[in-house]
Amino acid sequence: MSKTKERRRPYRKRDNSLWWIVGIAVGATALLIVLSNISAGRLGDIIVPETILTDQELGADRNVRGSADAPVELVEFSDFRCPACMDANSVLSSYISQLVDEGTARFVHKHMLVIDRENTSLNAAEAAECAADQGYYWAFHDMLFANQPAQGTKWSRDAMKQYAKALGLDTGAFNQCMDSQKYREKVLADSAEGYGTPGITGTPSFLVNGTLLRLQRSYLEVVDAVQAAAGLSTGQAGQ
Repeated sequence: MSKTKERRRPYRKRDNSLWWIVGIAVGATALLIVLSNISAGRLGDIIVPETILTDQELGADRNVRGSADAPVELVEFSDFRCPACMDANSVLSSYISQLVDEGTARFVHKHMLVIDRENTSLNAAEAAECAADQGYYWAFHDMLFANQPAQGTKWSRDAMKQYAKALGLDTGAFNQCMDSQKYREKVLADSAEGYGTPGITGTPSFLVNGTLLRLQRSYLEVVDAVQAAAGLSTGQAGQ
């Protein structure tokens, strides 16, 4: 009797390369999530403004608020890392909004890098410009100042991305804007203009129709100067 030989299937080495690729991709994604959570945790609680208005709702075109036909142009050179700039914003914000809304002033916010010119001040200024691409320059402006006391030393580029996420921006577009340094030259040009303006030695600095204000006692003097330049009665701010 002849024995029937069992036919063996040819041995094929199992190709695991696809599984390696999938595993690496999943691992990388998980790592990014972990790192993102760690970054957010280091930032602590991010303060988001109670009222978030778009630049359009504020009648703003990026860093400029108000009509070009307004009789007074108020320019501020500011650094988001500067405590005095935060104080000035706290004092003047509502007054400037009123002057803009009533058509008395056109307000221009410009960057002047003073506190940390090559790192965190630069990061914050670029971030505000990237937020402006999505119509949220002033919301980001307010958010940076609101978080300055608690987050002053944590203003890395990754931190700026966390702020954008907290504000509800399109993080993909924002992150690409930051990573490409899209507005670095604009920020540096603003800063160079500030340093090149005679009489400006720091931030905040204010110009009314091109004339540098030399404040003596209070930031409310800015309001008086704008009203005077518009031919209005002065000395009413804060009363």
